[in-house]
Amino acid sequence: MLQHLVIRDLAVVSFADIAFSEGMTVITGETGAGKSILLDALNLALGERADSHWVRPGAEKAEIAATFDITTLSGAVLWLAELELTCDDTPQTCIIRRILYANGRSKAFINGRPATTQQLRLLGDYLVQIHGQHQHQLLLKTSEQLRLLDAFGQHDELLSKVKTAYKHWETLHQRLQKLKAQGTPEQSRLDLLQYQISELEALNLQPNELTALHAEHDQLANAQEYIQASESVLNLLEAGDQGNALQFISQAQLALRSLTDKYPTLANVNECLNNAHIQLEEAASEVNDFIAKLEINPERLNAVSMRLAQIHDMARKHKIDPTLLETHTQKLKTEALNYADVEQAIKQLEQDLHIGAKHYQIVAKSLSQARFEASEKLSVEVSQIIAELGMKGGTFTVALNPHVDETLHLTGNETALFCFSANPGHAPLPLNKVASGGELSRISLALELVAAKFLATPCLVFDEVDVGISGKTGSIVGKALYDLSQSAQVLCVTHLPQVAAMGDHHIQVTKTPLKDSTQSNITLLTEKQRIEEIARMLGGLDVSAQARANAKQLLQQKLEVSPT
Repeated sequence: MLQHLVIRDLAVVSFADIAFSEGMTVITGETGAGKSILLDALNLALGERADSHWVRPGAEKAEIAATFDITTLSGAVLWLAELELTCDDTPQTCIIRRILYANGRSKAFINGRPATTQQLRLLGDYLVQIHGQHQHQLLLKTSEQLRLLDAFGQHDELLSKVKTAYKHWETLHQRLQKLKAQGTPEQSRLDLLQYQISELEALNLQPNELTALHAEHDQLANAQEYIQASESVLNLLEAGDQGNALQFISQAQLALRSLTDKYPTLANVNECLNNAHIQLEEAASEVNDFIAKLEINPERLNAVSMRLAQIHDMARKHKIDPTLLETHTQKLKTEALNYADVEQAIKQLEQDLHIGAKHYQIVAKSLSQARFEASEKLSVEVSQIIAELGMKGGTFTVALNPHVDETLHLTGNETALFCFSANPGHAPLPLNKVASGGELSRISLALELVAAKFLATPCLVFDEVDVGISGKTGSIVGKALYDLSQSAQVLCVTHLPQVAAMGDHHIQVTKTPLKDSTQSNITLLTEKQRIEEIARMLGGLDVSAQARANAKQLLQQKLEVSPT
């Protein structure tokens, strides 16, 4: 429930502080007084798009603060808790602030914490339901007619299932179309892969072959040089005609024998020489083995060179390092395997798509049946209300038309079409073809009165929905709005005295000319002031005694229908 609304420097309002109560609050005022400013402020607080023209001339900023009691609104309480926007001091209260700056910027706060306008709009869905004049034209759109029918029938769960089934089907459909569209390039890619794999397999590259070939090629290409170098080493170790390392070690051992008998401490030196002799012999043996393995073989060198060239040519062709050829081959085989499965993937997707479409039709048919039942009920209820609104004999019907194409649709298998006939015996036709402005206004009001009963919103706002209505019909509208206020808070901007008299609370908006501008004043009327305002609405600016008497009578009639 809306408890409080504070406005500063918004349009023609310099300051207003209005407390709201349960029941029905009516807002009246002369034409041009700005009686819709309260609803404009409320809309802005709830995230409506804003710009700098809302800021009162001469002011730096405009500010709106709206306070709501959310004690019974579990959805709003949960939403605030999930976003950590709950009011710390009073969790059952929600305070929304919106600041509009003259430079076009704006700020928003929920319970003192910064918020986005999108968050304001989402929160507003829990707090307020606004029925305004613009809905008359919106009502002519078939998409809006279907939305209203689903809201009336409370089809949220069914509609959610249909949308989920549709989105699943659509995802599969898009994947299948994409796969089919890429069919030709994928086949050509598969052909290329198979060719590349074939030539790589023909190369028959063995594990570690490249490393072994490089080593062998180095050995064969430099065999003569390596043999000469190795023979030089042998000469120094054991085969040199002018002395070699082994000879020198042996000579040193002979010279040492005559000394070790006298000097035993030199025995360790003799052992070192023995070890050196053994190691030199082993070194010479290994060099001999190395020379034995070396061969000068031009034919083998040519064969190894050709094999290396073959491998490197293949690597260049695939634009990779030769060491990566084995890995590259496996990668191509994996890709080819995936492409080879494309046909199977298409078959599987087609099967899944068929299953998805069948599931969609199951839930869509359930929604269609629910819509049919809701359309029957809505037709009856709206027809009854429009008869009470002065269109006796008028008939309102809801036609459900299947989609003409064979594809699936996000919102189900049909569209809704609101139809109307003003005279008995005439077939109902679409609203945009038969309803006059006044008739459309009353039909819209009838739908709004019906909608207000099933939309679980604690605050219902009606902005001049009684346009084109007067006299006895106005009394009926006022009574209908008053009945709604027994289960929800109702705010109503009206020009009808019959509607104004039904309010539990009455706010008057007046304008005061200033030197360079105009100012709107917002006043909560006393019972005496209400008589004067309703008399003005009945008789114009010159309020007569008869107008006052009629005003009192209207207020008395309201008391007679009020619960005791």
